[in-house]
Amino acid sequence: MTNLPAILIANGLGSALMLMLIFSNRKDVRSVFLDEKLFYTMCLLTLGLCLVEIATFCLDGLLFQGAHFLIRLLNALLFIGNCLFAFLWTVYVDYKLFGEVERLRRLYPLVAIPDLIVALMAAANLFFDIFFTVTPENLYRRTPLVLVTYLVTYGYLIAGAIMVIRLRRKVGKCLFFPVVVFLAPIFLGSLLQFFFYGVTLIWVSVALGVTSLYINLQNEASLVDSLTQLYNRDYLTRYLCSMAHRPPADGRLAGLMMDLNSFKEINDTHGHSEGDAALRLVGRVLTEALPPRAIAARYGGDEFIVLAVVKDEQELHALMDGIRLRAAACSRECCLPYELSLSMGETFFDPLQDDQDSFLRRMDARMYEEKRRRYSSRAYDRRRARVPAT
Repeated sequence: MTNLPAILIANGLGSALMLMLIFSNRKDVRSVFLDEKLFYTMCLLTLGLCLVEIATFCLDGLLFQGAHFLIRLLNALLFIGNCLFAFLWTVYVDYKLFGEVERLRRLYPLVAIPDLIVALMAAANLFFDIFFTVTPENLYRRTPLVLVTYLVTYGYLIAGAIMVIRLRRKVGKCLFFPVVVFLAPIFLGSLLQFFFYGVTLIWVSVALGVTSLYINLQNEASLVDSLTQLYNRDYLTRYLCSMAHRPPADGRLAGLMMDLNSFKEINDTHGHSEGDAALRLVGRVLTEALPPRAIAARYGGDEFIVLAVVKDEQELHALMDGIRLRAAACSRECCLPYELSLSMGETFFDPLQDDQDSFLRRMDARMYEEKRRRYSSRAYDRRRARVPAT
């Protein structure tokens, strides 16, 4: 027995959530950025399918001229939409990770084949009973082949999740992708609807997942530096505050402040676009060189901070050496017309004596000691007045 009020409430909630996201998605932004276009399309698709699902349940069992074909058409659209949404999720994840339109053009015509097959089968369902049948009483009934649509849909969703989990660190991006939060309601809602026909939870579950994704994307926009794809100063402050109140039990919190050497000369000689490229390379170097229990943030300008939990001073120095070696290797691999190198100042956080300011000041002072030594022949010290006495 179909509970029509519950269906209207569930899909009405899903529609309301999608309308909220659609109207909060700025037109000038989504017209420029592909990821915003994809997200906007996913919202529109979810809204449309919430409304289509309401219509299918309202029409179930009604008899009037054209009702039989109409219910077939609407249910075929639902099956097409299911797989299309999952395919768009995979495309969206890939672009967020790699940011390459050419990669999408090269790979995704092949990736789209299962989705295309399901779409053709769903279209054929207008005339043949493939995924579902409609009785003479105009009642919808699923066939065993409906499992094909679940397999394809889940396949795309899981593929996107695997990409995020495996590649987010490799590509050097701080992504606030709530894979579990996004997928859990979708899987739960779709499985409940599969096993208990008449319960309609798929699209309200998708709407909840998309909303959670949107919230986390706003966190990403506010806490990640757009140029280097490292965390920004706001995130660093929050993280440091958290670590200061809850020091690690199995190690010591160490900090590295670093400055890109000769950054002004790079800008003056090669232009500011090359300076931006150098900062992006530093972001890549830090992402590739850091161990799992470390974060890197752009502190401001050409300054960066790394916070890491290490056992002792030897491990901290090994981390510093690894960053230097990776920077040197990056200079060679990219055939840079300048040396990509960093001056560093290291220290440990003392939870009994330090606050954030003293911790950062000590890193800053030691970094400029190293920078003075590097540029001693030119008496280089661009922030002499700011360096605390040691």
